[in-house]
Amino acid sequence: MPKSKTKRFILPAPSQAHPGDSSPSPPGHAAPTISQAEYDEMMLTFSNGDVDYNMQDHAIDTSAANAGVIKKKRSIKSNTSIHLNGPMEVDGSVKSGGSVSFLGDFSVRDKIEAYGNIDVSGNVTCQDKIKCFGNMDIAGYVFCGGKVKIFGKLTVNGHFEVYDNIEVWGAVVIQGYLKCKSLTAYASVTTVGDDSYYEVDESETVWGAKMVRRTEHEA
Repeated sequence: MPKSKTKRFILPAPSQAHPGDSSPSPPGHAAPTISQAEYDEMMLTFSNGDVDYNMQDHAIDTSAANAGVIKKKRSIKSNTSIHLNGPMEVDGSVKSGGSVSFLGDFSVRDKIEAYGNIDVSGNVTCQDKIKCFGNMDIAGYVFCGGKVKIFGKLTVNGHFEVYDNIEVWGAVVIQGYLKCKSLTAYASVTTVGDDSYYEVDESETVWGAKMVRRTEHEA
């Protein structure tokens, strides 16, 4: 991966967006809010009548995972939380009115959206955008070909590469590596360990503090 075209950040580093500000947000900066269009889109996604993935497919997927078979789905929708076992290829999107957990290897051609948390233990490739109304916790590798919007916290224990922009409302904690086109963080950004860092191709905006922890358990 060529490093010459990217900006590498190893924390701690002073915020360059608003030097001299004593508060996480400069005067006049309004806290981000969910637009009515975003809310309406999310509610329409999980209208009555959608297939409940957990009730119809979970038993079949568990047996297939034990056999090492790559499962293929056109798309996955659920009004409740989804617990997915890989390996799996999804030709469409993954949408949940609750949380989504990925265990194993996954390839998703369309978007991933969750009204709750997104938890990854394994490898996930998403060709479109990712939207998470809760926290996103990555233990492994995730690639996203579109934009990422997280309304909660982002925790990376591994590798998170985003072709487009990342916007995070909650705290960002990186124990590993993060790369994106641009980063907007409304809270703090923390790296854990001397080998953890992140790269931003274009612009970086961090309203909170930039911090470094030498160990995972350091306060």
